[in-house]
Amino acid sequence: MKHLSVICMAFVLLCSTAFVLTAESADDAFFWDDSAFFTDSGFDDFGFDTGDDAFFWDDSVFFGEGESDDFGFADITFGEDDVLFSAGDDDWFGDDSGIEVFDESAVTSAEAAASAAAVFNAGSIKIGGSFSSSVSSSMVLYADNDDSFGKRFENATITPALSGTVSIDARPTDSLRMYMKMALSYPFVSTGIVPMGTSITLTPANPMNPLAPQTLLSPLSVTISNFFSIKEMFTDFSVKDRAFFRFGLHTVSWGTGYFFSPVSDIINTSSIDPQNTSEQVNGSLNLRTQVIFPGSQNCLWLYAIPSVGKLEDSALAGKADIVIGGCELSTGMYWKYKSAPKAMLTVSASVFKNVSVFGEAVYEYGAASEWNANDSFKDKTSIFKATAGFSYYWKEPKIMMAGQYFYDGNNKDDLLNIQGIRIPSLTYGHNAAFMVSFGEIPFLDKVTASIFAMANFGRDDIPSAALNMLGTLGIPDSFLSSATVTLNMNYSPTDNISFGAGTVLTWKDYDSKPEVSAKLSATLGGGKF
Repeated sequence: MKHLSVICMAFVLLCSTAFVLTAESADDAFFWDDSAFFTDSGFDDFGFDTGDDAFFWDDSVFFGEGESDDFGFADITFGEDDVLFSAGDDDWFGDDSGIEVFDESAVTSAEAAASAAAVFNAGSIKIGGSFSSSVSSSMVLYADNDDSFGKRFENATITPALSGTVSIDARPTDSLRMYMKMALSYPFVSTGIVPMGTSITLTPANPMNPLAPQTLLSPLSVTISNFFSIKEMFTDFSVKDRAFFRFGLHTVSWGTGYFFSPVSDIINTSSIDPQNTSEQVNGSLNLRTQVIFPGSQNCLWLYAIPSVGKLEDSALAGKADIVIGGCELSTGMYWKYKSAPKAMLTVSASVFKNVSVFGEAVYEYGAASEWNANDSFKDKTSIFKATAGFSYYWKEPKIMMAGQYFYDGNNKDDLLNIQGIRIPSLTYGHNAAFMVSFGEIPFLDKVTASIFAMANFGRDDIPSAALNMLGTLGIPDSFLSSATVTLNMNYSPTDNISFGAGTVLTWKDYDSKPEVSAKLSATLGGGKF
């Protein structure tokens, strides 16, 4: 068993190589299927309708249109949907979510090849990115306490936000690509306190000699640098135009969920922020192999996820995508030595022209705490996670609606456990999220509006002190409350300036009255380049 990870990893690589060397060459040199890149799918990776255009569902997607997002909506609560360089590289080059459903007669191979050559030429280097700059202020208007208005005004907060990404996409040949995406964020340096009793693991000078976790005997002041980070850095290459490889740090888009995605969380190292769904989650370094099946839209994805240090800490994963009519199914597994094996299933479909549905299910054999205590396969708990959602898009008027339910059955693993204070999983139990965005308001030119709501039922109450500490760790506010509702309006007098005003209702728990806050914001310049 101890050497099973080595054997399995070698087996995966051997099978991929054997398949490649015996395969026939496909017609395309880089894109495994022209129709997978130039598609009239009817819905995108999240199950959202993409319109009627075969390639660009909206001219503003590629060339930009002021402060509007991919659906033509002004940016309100959820930020800007960065398409080319900021929402994950896989938006343009095929992701792990599988092959979109399309009409093969919509685009011919000749048309697709010509369009591909026009957008991405062999030997080209493309540089792009995004820039976001804004400032927001929040003040509590009502809370179930005796604070006066003056006290609440003193506690009002202001938050400047400045961030940007730079992407470099190099294609020396038709079958080789190198990509890197760098991110910067203000404040470039921030400080915080790690409480006494926290278990931490220090980075050793020699990665081959990992250090054991240490428990802090006193609070520790830490400095976090946000000045520079690598979001993605990988290379794409192919063999005989039948198997395609990606090695490096990249986001793995396994899931179909919009607000929640337990399937995406299997490999990626961060989760979706429900209030900022366009923000790219953090991936992991891995070797991805894509094997295609000629004459079909089905394919197989294989992953080897190496660790730094012991080989037994590496992981293996695989996923198969199957398209049946207008429905796409994906099933896969994840395995790591002395860790919980996981199995997953996703489905996405377009049930009407503008209505899409999606779902995910994850099975885990044992919680992380159980495997840490005992690495045998005996006496483990079966853990289930499942989610289902829908989206509805009206092109005229510009209205986008999405809702999702998520059940998290893992109550064995604590988010943190400090000095006996147990901080449970923030999503344990039943969760729900809903949003509706209005891109146009009758009789109010250049005004947009949005509503966002999220609630959790089932998890244990989190102590106030723990909530304050979690807030300093950058955990989204929507996860720290039992329920939250945000109503927001946005006015854009010009393409480069927009102002927002909204009301936020927050329930810390369902036994107390909601806290009511007012929020003002301004977006100043920024965009994609």
